[in-house]
Amino acid sequence: MYTTEQKLLSAIAHLGTFVGIPILAPIIILIVSKDLFVKQQAKEALCFQITLFLGSAIGALLTFILIGIPILLVVVIAGLILPIVAVVKIVEGECYSYPFTGRFVSKYF
Repeated sequence: MYTTEQKLLSAIAHLGTFVGIPILAPIIILIVSKDLFVKQQAKEALCFQITLFLGSAIGALLTFILIGIPILLVVVIAGLILPIVAVVKIVEGECYSYPFTGRFVSKYF
């Protein structure tokens, strides 16, 4: 079972996008926290936010040939729904891994 502090710091890392600091929040949590669970969740959130940023950039570039519009829609929907799912899972006491970046984070970080 995870403590309230662990859950709170993990939730802040995942919900940084809703307060306007999507990449900065997980980096701050990574630097401040010494807990392995919190660090893992911050890495998950950071990698996911970087993936969203890259997806947005690619989608924006491809809007000129109209394929970028569906890409941007997927990025926006994923950016709104998946962090909320992550926080709900963490509050329930589960370790959450994003569907797109989870294997990458666990393998390389």
